[in-house]
Parts: sequence; structure tokens; C-alpha cells
Amino acid sequence: SCRTGHPHAPMRILIEEGAAWGGVPELQRHGLRQLMEDLAETGGATVLLAPPAGGPTGVLRVTLEGTVAGSDLHFQARILGPEGRERDVVPPSPNPCLQLHQILAAAGLPTPPTGALLPRDPSRLLPLAEVYGAAIGGDDAQARSVGNAAQALAALEPECATAVLASAESTYRRLLTQAPPNLEAQTVAAQGFETVLALLPGFPRGSAEAGRFFTDTGNQRRAMEVLLDALVLHPRSSRMRNSLAYAARTTGLLEGAMETLRVRDLLEGGSGPRDRFPETTYLYAGDWKRFDQNLGPGPTERLDPMADFYRGYLRLLQGRRDEALVNFQAAARPQPSNPQFQALASAYALNLEGKRAEALLALRNLARARDDLRVPDGEFTFKLAEAFAFAGAQEEAMDLAQEAFSQGFGCSPWYQRSPLLGSLHDLPRWRALISHLVERQRLLEARFPTRDFGMR
Repeated sequence: SCRTGHPHAPMRILIEEGAAWGGVPELQRHGLRQLMEDLAETGGATVLLAPPAGGPTGVLRVTLEGTVAGSDLHFQARILGPEGRERDVVPPSPNPCLQLHQILAAAGLPTPPTGALLPRDPSRLLPLAEVYGAAIGGDDAQARSVGNAAQALAALEPECATAVLASAESTYRRLLTQAPPNLEAQTVAAQGFETVLALLPGFPRGSAEAGRFFTDTGNQRRAMEVLLDALVLHPRSSRMRNSLAYAARTTGLLEGAMETLRVRDLLEGGSGPRDRFPETTYLYAGDWKRFDQNLGPGPTERLDPMADFYRGYLRLLQGRRDEALVNFQAAARPQPSNPQFQALASAYALNLEGKRAEALLALRNLARARDDLRVPDGEFTFKLAEAFAFAGAQEEAMDLAQEAFSQGFGCSPWYQRSPLLGSLHDLPRWRALISHLVERQRLLEARFPTRDFGMR
């Protein structure tokens, strides 16, 4: 508490969108919720991304609502305290940016008086919320669609870290899903994330998204530096723990990744699902039961291509081929997000149906489609290598395993343990690759010892 400058007791907070909104579209509501989460997190709270299991015990719940009347925006909120007492708050300020601060203050959470999180001009709060909601929490198409608007807003509000983050994130999401028309786009995205970190050092959401970007581009060293430095300033942030685990696991620092997840669970009090990405640290570390629990029960829920893919993938590793097929088929159904996982799931489904030639064609088309991506994501390339090996194409599997390493995926324990790549282990190229992986991991273990990933 002394280190963070907030003497109040540790607080877990869940911010939700209420039903009584007037004249505020869905994306703007999402963005406003996310901006309030940022205020709470920089104020020292642990922000939960999902309702805690077993009810609100020990959690402050804020239900945010708002109305637009003419050019005026006014918020109200219902606060349910950790002790179970409920009350309504109508902030007095006419400035909507200050209203968000006042709601959190009424909930007992002082927020830092920084102008870097919200626009200087309060009339730009709703435009910011719209691009923020799309770029941070929207599907891939929504994130790409607000690129120009986010860039224009960042130009108008150059000192607003969240505006710059929305612009950088929109570019990043485009790089992940399609070949950009401008080869400088990756540099632009990197500069955007660095600007965010300079505007507001330690900004939890900015650091978490920057960490994902640097990891996806194969620079896990920079990702871990950013995140570990930010956690010194905001040690109660569980959001950054997810990104730190991603960077650590993809370099093979599985003990460090498991330690940061342990701290995350302590901070959140076991609140349940927290992130839109499956936590493959458990998979690579051999805790398949925990990984399965993290994914949830299956495709009877809302369709999620990535989670459904990993459900099928895990069941395939366990030898449960019929169940794997059901999950791969669910993952392959068209959805507005994660098209690469949809395509990979479709290839696995074809193979399990006995259509090997069609599966190989689908895999080759997917591999070619990814050639022009500026952020190819080495972890996904490794998954593609496994799919080729499962289809019996050893040379292509070997080529892609080497490519995954060159793109930054260096989890040497999983390279050696993955049941799908067992057919490559006698190849001289494979033995040379493992030697390089082990040496790289040894260097990173010396730079980032496991103790750095605990509570600092």
C-alpha cells in the first residue's frame, strides 16, 4: 500500500454496464466501462473482468449507466459494497470525465488526478469511448474499422494515453488478421505503444496490450521488461499478470509464468474466467486438468473459435478423437473473430474425418495466407506445425517449427513434450533446433529469474 501511494485496504472491483442507458450505443458503453476500469486500476484496485463465483462477497460492484441529452452526458451508478450495502450515486459535476472520478470516489476508491486517461476536452469522451470499445474489446472487424477515427482522435488529444492506445491497438489488430497495405504499419503500432508507456508510465491496460504486441512480434524480452516495471508501480493489477504469463510461457519460462498466475489468482480471490485468451501456460506445464477448467465446458455455450479450438486440441492430445472432432467443428463455424483458429480447426476436423488431402490443402492455404502478416504470432505458427505433423507432412511441419522459433516462440519444454511432433524427434534439423531453443531459454532464465514474477 505504501509503495502504490494508496493507504486504503486492497480492493477488488467489478464494473458492469447497467440497463438504464439513454442515447449511448453499445460500443460507447463498452468503452466507458473500460475507461472506468482504467481509472480504478491506476487508483490501486484489482479490477475483475468477470463476476466472481459465489456472489459479490469481498468485491465492490459498480453498475454504470448514463444518458445523453442534447450535448450533455450524465452518468449514474449503483454501488454494491463488499459488505452487501447498496446505494445509488448521481455525481454532481457537469463534466462527464469528472463524473467518472466522482463515482469511484463515492465507492471509496480515490483516483489519481491524471489527465492522461481521459480527454482534456470532455466533449470527446464519447468519441473516445467508441474507438476504445471497438479497438480494445470489439471483434477484429470492429477494431479495424475504427482505425482512422482513433488516429484522428489521438491527433486531437496527443497527451491522452487511452486515445493513443486505441489507435495503436487498432493497427495491431489489423496486423494480426490481414496483410496491411503499408509495410510501416508494424513500426507505427510499436511507436504507438511506446508513446502510451511514455505518457503514463505503468498504465496497466497500456502495459498489458504493449506486452502482448511485443510478445506477438517476437520481442518477449521487451514485453517482460515493460510488464515487470509496470507491476512495481501497480502491483495489484491482475490484468498485467495475464500478459506477463503470455510473454514468459512463449519463451519457456514456465516456472515464472506459473508464479505470476499464482499471484494473479491471489489478487483476484479466484474470481473465475478473466481473459479472452485461453491460458496455455497450464497446457505447456503439464497441468491439463487446470487448462481444461480454464477453457470451460464446451461448444454448448456462446461460440468462441479460440476456446473451442483449444478444447478440441486438448481432447486430441488426450486421445479423445470423437470429442475433439465435435469441438473442432464448433470452432470452424464462421464467427467475426479469430479467423485463423477457425481455419486451423477446420483442417483438424477434415483430418479427423479421414479427408487428409483436403486437410493438407486447407493447411497450405492457411500457411500461405499468413505469409504477408506483419505480426505472424510464433505460437500460432507452432500450432500450424503440429497440424502438419498430425496430417503426416513431416517436412512442412519441420519448416514451420523452425519458423515458429524465428518468430519468437521459444517454449522448449513444449517443443519436446508435444505429442503431435513426436515424429520429428529423430531428424537432425530437429535436434539442432532444440539445441538453439535450450540455449536461448538459458539466457532468458538468467535475465528473468522466477522470483521476479512473484509479488514485488
